[in-house]
Amino acid sequence: MMQTLIGLGASLIAPSLMKKLKDQKVQVVHAMPGRVRLQSHHWKNEQIASALESKFSTIPLVKNVSASGITGSLLLEFTSDHLTPEQFDEIVQLAVTTSTECYHYIDSKMKDSMKKGVHSVDTMIKKQTGGNADIESLLVLGLLYKGATGFATNPAFASSLLYWAYTLLTKEDGRS
Repeated sequence: MMQTLIGLGASLIAPSLMKKLKDQKVQVVHAMPGRVRLQSHHWKNEQIASALESKFSTIPLVKNVSASGITGSLLLEFTSDHLTPEQFDEIVQLAVTTSTECYHYIDSKMKDSMKKGVHSVDTMIKKQTGGNADIESLLVLGLLYKGATGFATNPAFASSLLYWAYTLLTKEDGRS
């Protein structure tokens, strides 16, 4: 009920602010004088939570800040009991800007899933072959086969496959 009252009050006072909150998918989870909890599914990452805490700890208006990468929430306690709509809008904009600046440094969830899948297949291949083969060696073998057998029909493509196999075989990967 409190959220409804806060939302209604904010929508009457600052309709443009509510539109921005909706567009940015930032929700006001809880608010009371001098304190607000914001939440966004875009903030469900520990690196983003850390960046939000770092950024907001430097703002003079903010007395205390706590961010959670698990829940995607940002708890702010202010030095003043009341914020103007413009101040609140700046706070939300700063949170959104800070989180979007972090995306460049974060591996995507899809990439993480693909890495885990490749690692699982690699482990399975190593177990089945007693450590004699791995996913990379099978990839090289496949490239060599396709390059050698496809040379008559498409020499340019076959050459690129053979070169790719060569680069995989001769690269330094730091393993001993």
